[in-house]
Amino acid sequence: MAQTSELIEFRRAFVWLLCGMLLPSVALVAFGVVAVANERAAVEQRLSEDYSARLQALDRDLSSRLDRAVDAAARGENDPLLFSLSERIPEDLSEAQRRAEALPVGSHLLLGFDAQGERRAGALLHAPARVLLVQFDLGRVIAELPSLAAARFPRERARFRIVPPVAGFAALRRFVAEVAPAGATATIVARIPLGPPLDGSALAAELPGDDPAATLAFRNRTLYIALLVLLYLGIGVGFGLTIREMRRAYQVSRMKTDFVANISHELRTPLTSVRMFAETLRAGRAESRQEVSECVELLASEAERLSKLVEKLLDWSRVESGRRMLQKEPIEVPRLLEQIGDAYRAQQLPATYQIELEPGLPSISVDRDAMAQVVLNLLHNAVKYTGPHKLIRLRARRAGQSVAIEVEDNGPGVRPQDRKRIFERFYRADDLLSRKTEGTGLGLAISKKIVEAHGGKIELESKPGEGSTFRVILPAA
Repeated sequence: MAQTSELIEFRRAFVWLLCGMLLPSVALVAFGVVAVANERAAVEQRLSEDYSARLQALDRDLSSRLDRAVDAAARGENDPLLFSLSERIPEDLSEAQRRAEALPVGSHLLLGFDAQGERRAGALLHAPARVLLVQFDLGRVIAELPSLAAARFPRERARFRIVPPVAGFAALRRFVAEVAPAGATATIVARIPLGPPLDGSALAAELPGDDPAATLAFRNRTLYIALLVLLYLGIGVGFGLTIREMRRAYQVSRMKTDFVANISHELRTPLTSVRMFAETLRAGRAESRQEVSECVELLASEAERLSKLVEKLLDWSRVESGRRMLQKEPIEVPRLLEQIGDAYRAQQLPATYQIELEPGLPSISVDRDAMAQVVLNLLHNAVKYTGPHKLIRLRARRAGQSVAIEVEDNGPGVRPQDRKRIFERFYRADDLLSRKTEGTGLGLAISKKIVEAHGGKIELESKPGEGSTFRVILPAA
């Protein structure tokens, strides 16, 4: 029932975690998709607004430059932008002559037409008793534009040019056609109409290379996708780590529950025996001296069993907290294993026992009692978890600069899913043999801690149906 409740809590926490992490990220993705869909239009709008302001400033500079050219003509001076200078109105600009009568005194930029209907850019200077016409050299006007742009925007990478109307300004259109290949790969990002004397034309800003809006939009999309990948990668890693920790916490909680159940069972059995034999002695039901002796012997045996169980719990507590102090001393491996073998044989365990020692083994620096506890625990496990025909081998051999002590049995082996966790505290394999065998799940965990405190490591090799080999590797002294 407790495990079911814990599993429900685990699933509930998992669902809350899923909602808390995935739902906001999905909303963020949806927002990002909408933003990406509108990105090109937004980029085009920003570019258009930015460069329209620059074009207006450049238009003012161009108008000022044309005015200076007209002023020079009024003073009788030549200007590079002026194509011709005349004291009379040419006959091919008769329309301009008619319009001059209606103009106030001063200079006027205007657009005229010749007899063939071709547009011509020029200016009229209307003064008392004098009308002066000047005509601009459009090629030079266009050539003047880059210098005006460089003076206004010294670090600008965009190109500025005059776009002629569809009809008229044949000279201007011819000049633009000649320079068009230089800007063939450019994209116009903004344009504004020009006033007299270039009516119908436009001043345009163009960026070289590919479509800048598409480039910026692609860059922003790429950046967004990269950030999105990083976001989900982070969420995935965090989600995986969180689930792993939650799963581990659930497993530890379940193992603690199993541990309490196992300890309760292991304590209950000897305590029940102690109480039963004590009641027998108190009630006087043990009539003969032999029966009393048997009861006392059984009481001592069960008390010893309880003592070992409590000592194992205390031992784990000391090892886990680091309060257990190791008294290391150099010792020869054959002598250590001989003492362990004597202690093992004295317990008269039901197993065939063999010891194999490689000659010339170096000494090791260990706590004699602690290392004997480790090896005896491995021997006891080999006896407990092996079938009826028990064959236990205790071996010692050289392993590079270390010494390997191995305990091999001929039992059923350890399942692959149990090998990674067999050294965890409270863990017991969930199989028929383990359920039939008493244990706390602390023996191997204590052994691992002790071996690591000596600077060594403990390993397991096992194949189902072929037995197991536990190997303790310790550095040579």
